[in-house]
Amino acid sequence: MDNAPAHPDVETLNAENINCIFMPRNITTILQSMDQGVIESMKRHYRKQLLSKFFLEDDDGEEEAECRIVQFLRALTLKDCVYMINEA
Repeated sequence: MDNAPAHPDVETLNAENINCIFMPRNITTILQSMDQGVIESMKRHYRKQLLSKFFLEDDDGEEEAECRIVQFLRALTLKDCVYMINEA
């Protein structure tokens, strides 16, 4: 584990069959070579596809933008996400 704020504390993660240790700060580029631009590039392409998919959906123009976003995200399936990651 690294120092990302989304990670839970070590007490939460430790279990009988799991031993969690925290790594020193700023070491991910050494341990995770994919962190050196490949993941960033994939995320950028994925977000671009996600936005394209959102704006290409039929819009009846009557719904508020926030409502449309919520509906779009609720309708998005894991399969859709996998296909977008594949395209990224």
